[in-house]
Amino acid sequence: MQLRDRINLIPRNNWDYGFREFFAALTQREINVTLAPNTQKLFSVNPIWARSGRAALYAILKSLGLPEGARVGVPLFCCSVVFQAICQAGFYPQFIDSNPDDANISAVDLLEKRSSLAAVVAVHMFGHPCDMDAIIAAADNRPVIEDCAQSIFSTYKGKQTGLLSTASFFSFRCGKYLSAGEGSAIICADTDLHKKIEETVNTFQHWSKLDTRIDALSTYVKTTLYNRPWYGLIGYPIGTRLDKKLNLTAKEGFETGRISPTHLALIEKRIAHFQEEIEIQSNHAQMLMDALIPAKYSVPKVKSDCTSNWFQFALKFQNEEQRDTVAAYLFEHGIDTAKYLNDIADEARDKYGYDGDCPNAERLSKTILLVPIHYKLRDKDIGHLARCINDISLKI
Repeated sequence: MQLRDRINLIPRNNWDYGFREFFAALTQREINVTLAPNTQKLFSVNPIWARSGRAALYAILKSLGLPEGARVGVPLFCCSVVFQAICQAGFYPQFIDSNPDDANISAVDLLEKRSSLAAVVAVHMFGHPCDMDAIIAAADNRPVIEDCAQSIFSTYKGKQTGLLSTASFFSFRCGKYLSAGEGSAIICADTDLHKKIEETVNTFQHWSKLDTRIDALSTYVKTTLYNRPWYGLIGYPIGTRLDKKLNLTAKEGFETGRISPTHLALIEKRIAHFQEEIEIQSNHAQMLMDALIPAKYSVPKVKSDCTSNWFQFALKFQNEEQRDTVAAYLFEHGIDTAKYLNDIADEARDKYGYDGDCPNAERLSKTILLVPIHYKLRDKDIGHLARCINDISLKI
């Protein structure tokens, strides 16, 4: 790759945490973490705040009163931190296959496996809502938890994701849509369950002032290295080398905890007007779809009665070789991509007892390529991405 392309390398994800956010985190006064009027207005319920999405799922599961050692249905095609949270809460993941057309959890496979399940986690993949009516029907009165880490502002039949189930949680760490550093909102309309979750979260540890400042500095440095021009020059090569040695992306284990007041303050500030950024990113998705020529890939579908926030743009190829060829070509032309969940089946098999009964999910993990469309990109970046995809698609 030429130096010019390294300087202009488009990061695969958007980390949006600059000096202004860093300075605010250092000087932010303590605020009441039970009050979040902007978020409350969005969901018509006062959220319960936790340190991370993992901690939020842990709190929900611990509060449901499930039998000890119960099995929790979860899509194989999702981030393994969800499996970790299930295990840390004292339960076992039971893997459910995915729909090949939208990469979301399969209600058909859920129905076949539900007799062994005590609860279900439904992940709105890439920001595209799951078929919640079918999932709730297949769950047959078992608790359904929405993982909305990727789906803030997405809607299903006119309702916000997160308002369609027993309980739900959102994630606002850097790399997710809002990029607030850390933090998760738990949404639960049932008064009794809400109280139990709140009691569980109240046992979690508070952030110290020192931890808050260290986190702010670390997040600011990482974000700087995840943005141009430093991403291609420093962030990508160093991150790749470290990950090979330390397996940084494995995200082993997690700490429960409450949300930092500085993270909550940033979430509250951004969420009031964040629809503007989502509209930009959705426009980028539409621009890309309009520019792409028919080729040996497809784009996961958004159902007509849903709206997606287009958190990720996924290309699904016919085989692994096609995906890897396109990924290499895009990188050589200044575009970083992600082979999303490429090793998830092996990880689930080695650590969580997966027995190979989710063929669609395994196929997705080897054929999905995420390409960047985030709202900080320019129209010419999207045009460059489209031209490169079209060029290589004619050769595969």
